[in-house]
Amino acid sequence: MKKILSIAAAIIFSLQLQAQNNYWVMLTDKAGTTFDPYSYFDAKAIERYRLNNADLYDISNYPLNDSYVGQIDAIVTDDFGQSRWFNAVAVTATPDQIAALRKLPFVKEVVMLESNMHLAKAEDSEPIDLTGLFSEGAPADQLIRMGRDNFRNAGIDGKGIRIAVFDGGFPQVNTHVAFKHLRDEGRIIKTWNFPNKKENVYGWNSHGLMTLSCIAGIHRYEGTDGEVREDIGMATGAEFLLARTEVNAEPFKEEVWWQMAVEWADKNGAQIISSSLGYGKDRYYTKDMNGQSYVAKAGNMAARKGILVCNSAGNEGTDNSWLTIITPSDADSVLCVGGIENSLTEYEHISFSSYGPSADGRQKPNVVAFGHAYTANTGASNDKYHFVDGTSFSCPLVAGFAACALQAKPGLTAMQLFHEIEKSADLYPYCDYTFGYGVPQAGYFTAPRKEAKPTFKFVKDSTCVTVVPLKDNGKCRVFIKNSTSDGGIIDYQKIELDTFTTDMVIDVYYGEIITVNFNGYTESYNKNPEGLSLANPLDDHTMHIEIGKDGDTVKYIHNSTVEHFSTRLNESRIKKERYFMLGVPVNIRADELEHRFWSPSKRIGIRNTHYFTKGYGWGFALEYGHTSLRFGNKANRLDSLAAMDDDVRSFDRKVTKHKLNIGEVGIEIYQRVRLRPGGIFHKGWHWDIGVYGNWSYNAYILKGERNGDIAATHKQTLRSLDILDGYRWNWGVTTRLTRDWLGIYARYRLNDLNKDVPVGSFILPQLEAGLQLSF
Repeated sequence: MKKILSIAAAIIFSLQLQAQNNYWVMLTDKAGTTFDPYSYFDAKAIERYRLNNADLYDISNYPLNDSYVGQIDAIVTDDFGQSRWFNAVAVTATPDQIAALRKLPFVKEVVMLESNMHLAKAEDSEPIDLTGLFSEGAPADQLIRMGRDNFRNAGIDGKGIRIAVFDGGFPQVNTHVAFKHLRDEGRIIKTWNFPNKKENVYGWNSHGLMTLSCIAGIHRYEGTDGEVREDIGMATGAEFLLARTEVNAEPFKEEVWWQMAVEWADKNGAQIISSSLGYGKDRYYTKDMNGQSYVAKAGNMAARKGILVCNSAGNEGTDNSWLTIITPSDADSVLCVGGIENSLTEYEHISFSSYGPSADGRQKPNVVAFGHAYTANTGASNDKYHFVDGTSFSCPLVAGFAACALQAKPGLTAMQLFHEIEKSADLYPYCDYTFGYGVPQAGYFTAPRKEAKPTFKFVKDSTCVTVVPLKDNGKCRVFIKNSTSDGGIIDYQKIELDTFTTDMVIDVYYGEIITVNFNGYTESYNKNPEGLSLANPLDDHTMHIEIGKDGDTVKYIHNSTVEHFSTRLNESRIKKERYFMLGVPVNIRADELEHRFWSPSKRIGIRNTHYFTKGYGWGFALEYGHTSLRFGNKANRLDSLAAMDDDVRSFDRKVTKHKLNIGEVGIEIYQRVRLRPGGIFHKGWHWDIGVYGNWSYNAYILKGERNGDIAATHKQTLRSLDILDGYRWNWGVTTRLTRDWLGIYARYRLNDLNKDVPVGSFILPQLEAGLQLSF
């Protein structure tokens, strides 16, 4: 057993030494560098810096020290990016190279990249060709819900505002009719493809075509009186920077490209960034959604430099292993946009939209918009449109809104614009972890806001707080939340009522600070102003809500969404899986074709993987295996075996079954690398490589005709025949490539088990390969 473990450690250690990973190399200083902001920045960027009182000469804007970068490049395998803001170089390197980097006097630290970018998109709906049929119906609702006509009537369309859009590609943006106005007026200012290091972004993932159309797209079709056009994005007058930052083949580099794109957008005068990308469950843990990732820090720094960053909340709302938002939308100064169902009057969470708060308890999402959007689509005719789902499209809808808001109030700083958008939302000042402050409203920026008139009153008694309407109401919606004195939400509820009359009440039992939004009017009641410990038979703090009439309860509601968040923060780094493998032994030398091909090997077991990051882990497995080696019926083999045992000699040549059964109980030690996320069980593509050791038992079986008995059977362990005595223990190496639940595997036995087998009898194969199911 010691020998097995020694071999295991040596093999895995040698494999680890050869592994290459991606890293940020953080530098200590920018000694000897100089910087002229007026030659580096676009004029629009300089104007933005001044408006936001940001420092053009901040050290974060200075270039990296060329000598430092040159020495790093001489050591590493690849330098694929740099960040002025973080004074860092992104590299691909082996552990030996990283050890050499850490010895350089100007290297502050080396941080492995653990994140994997993914598009915040759900599923495409069936494409709908609405050419010639567009009206003020469903497609226009995505803008009407945000008060489009208030901006339209004021002549506001985002003119003069520069928006940077980050995505996986922008195919047909240079040809599609939805963007003809941008091309004709030269309002695509710059483009850059970060993965390919070139200007062309007009290809690859069509996601960018769709998100851009939610900001500035126009639906064009031929009507009876000529061309008809209808906006599908708010900011049709804005100008754009297009950055391709995402590519599926490089899952560990998008964080760097996103960071570089933010700095590129800063340099080129962006005032707003629309990012429908994010990092979540595939590379992070829920506790990491606290605004401390590198992209979250970059989003916050962009805000300090005067850029409003809008980012999708994510599409994890139906994934019970995650549920919460993704980064960089968890950053304090990034506007996190969630999704709602498409309706001009109803307020329904769209199922996939991620919930707040951030892991450190801050309010997220900030606002919401439609999660089912009408967008441009690819097609040979360059005039196709369709509906598509995802918070990917909620985000650009709000980014277009933000451009119009900034045009309406051009003196706002980035953070002032951030908070004004929150205040414009139709639930403000109420907020919760599903809807944020609600849907932004254009009317807030074009006319004085009318103060909401009271619609209810609080009545306190010894057991509960009662919400009493001030007048009779028809169908209505009531939002109720229970929060702590520091603003953290304990639980909340949306109640739909067909009628809410003055003889009806909503009783709220327990809780701390109760906040109610009813028909646009919000008021809070502090049940515990002195911070006393409240007795609660249901839960120490949660609400208990009853809706009644004249004391007769008609409905009971208790929300549990937020209660689950604390358990999500305790997401385990140890993952268990059960597996079944079915394979066949394979001879690797032509002169050893001694057994039939279909000699099945079946293995079942359980694995425990400890993930050090979401992309890498070590684990061990316990398994039971059974192999049935089925041999041919060659006479020389029987003759050879006959020499070993008198019982075998009595068999005639008519052998119907000739096999060796091998049972094994073993342990495996392995390392796992996740190559790409996804899948039903969220395990994605992963590659395992490890070593195993087995304890075995065996039985040699002959069936056939013996002395006229056609069902005669001979069964004997080979150990009793004095061969394969060493087969009690065997060891080897194993590898697997798996996509979520289905994979292929191979095992190669290292110790020689054939040295004691008589020549001409049989050969035990060393290689085994097959399929694996894991769940």
